Amino acid sequence: MKKVFENQKGMSLVELIVATSILVILIGMLSLMMLRAFYINRFTIEQGMNVAEVQKTIRSFTAKLREAKQSDAGGYLIELADDNELTFFANIDSDDATERLHYFVEDNKLKLGVSESSGFPVEYPVNDESVRIVGNGIVNTSSQPMFQYFNRDYPTDIVNNPLTTPVDPVDVGMVKIDLYVNVNTIEVPDSTHMETFIRPRNVKNE
Repeated sequence: MKKVFENQKGMSLVELIVATSILVILIGMLSLMMLRAFYINRFTIEQGMNVAEVQKTIRSFTAKLREAKQSDAGGYLIELADDNELTFFANIDSDDATERLHYFVEDNKLKLGVSESSGFPVEYPVNDESVRIVGNGIVNTSSQPMFQYFNRDYPTDIVNNPLTTPVDPVDVGMVKIDLYVNVNTIEVPDSTHMETFIRPRNVKNE
């Protein structure tokens, strides 16, 4: 019985090298796409978690500023009102003393400095006694102040508002906190914008 052998032509060495090279390139491109997607997804999650934390800070800030009151030394409820810095007085714990609260931005971090009153006559330390980070990834530019201030006639008076900083604290009737948040502007270029208006309950009427 004769065996019939068909003339089967296999891949040449050159064809094998070309096919292998194409496969390697495709695998590399797919790996880069997956790695890129992984990093974007990771930063998106980090951004979401950070935004949630900053939102929590804004709620806390709003509650504290709404209850701002005269200092234990007799000073007005707001001590300093500037573009990226706000100092006011409020009782934030269970004691009878009124603390000085200092919100400011440093190295893209929102920080809170707290000082206790002491002595007789009552005084507050020149500098913050304790400082902690209450928000990360603050990317406001020089044209995006973190704080804006409005007089008591706002929103009826739109001509004189917002007030020019630094503001005389007694002129402040309402405060706006305006934050742009982004933990990584390279991987996630779109920043999250958050703003809230707060009217302290104890501002002077006149």
